[in-house]
Amino acid sequence: MSNQNKTHLIGAAILIILVLTSVSIFSNMDIVPEYQLSQNEVDNKEQIVLAVHPYDSPVEIARNFAPLINYLSEHLGKTFVLSVSKSYEFHIDRIGKDQVDIAFLGPAVYTMISERFGKKNLLCSFDKDGSKNFYGYVITRKDNPSTSLKDLEGKSFGCSSRQSTMGYILPRYLFIQAGVPFPVTQLQILKSHNNVCLNVLSGNINAGAIRENTYIKYKDRDLKVIATTPALIDHTFLATNRVDDETIFKIKEALLSINTKEDVERLLKPIKPSITSLRQVEDKDFDMMRDILFAVQKDERQTANNTEELL
Repeated sequence: MSNQNKTHLIGAAILIILVLTSVSIFSNMDIVPEYQLSQNEVDNKEQIVLAVHPYDSPVEIARNFAPLINYLSEHLGKTFVLSVSKSYEFHIDRIGKDQVDIAFLGPAVYTMISERFGKKNLLCSFDKDGSKNFYGYVITRKDNPSTSLKDLEGKSFGCSSRQSTMGYILPRYLFIQAGVPFPVTQLQILKSHNNVCLNVLSGNINAGAIRENTYIKYKDRDLKVIATTPALIDHTFLATNRVDDETIFKIKEALLSINTKEDVERLLKPIKPSITSLRQVEDKDFDMMRDILFAVQKDERQTANNTEELL
């Protein structure tokens, strides 16, 4: 390995350590901990900022992405920096406004970005044996008598964010398809899938929606699945419009070169254990997500109108 690449690897490692350090400092505070770059760091053309949505705690996200960050730094000879967005809405805004270089995001977030800001440069997406493998679940405790979405009507319900694919968009779509009013007035936004799961288990909320990885993490505890979402295209990497074409090509090439079992195990499975590779992705792959999002937005408007009429 060249001295230059060693320097970039050390730089990436130090920046990831900063992420972990900042999280530990704020671990006893009531705010959601995050590592945020200064504007000077964001604008530094000698490094590439990878933004990730806050689907888990920042310390877990930093740990899971560390091998990939180091790999990209070595492969491109530039320092890659991980930046965990403080919220899903902030994630959408900073990507849409080209305030970061590359991003990792779910299908609902990509669809919202393309609607509001126009298309970005898709790089690749997670894949499992060539099939759509992104699922979510509506869950309750095992001792909860509910057996269907109808049984959840009018009861407390938790989600990570209103912009989350499996935490809100797909679960609400399931309620629409079942002809059951979504429990809007009892909805609690709990910031992460882990928090939803823990609140269901503790009995603080009646039910909630979580992604597959979180369900796998807690499935041996007292959880029961009420409904499973349709399968969608999985999480995706993209480059914003502030990145030049040559760099986009190199990043895409580096990601798609992760194709051996050993490399997938080392670089990608810490992020999502069930994936087997990265695959090419096109904007049309999100058409199903667009249809679902349209249905959910229509239902939200109708619910808001009905609420106004009652007032």
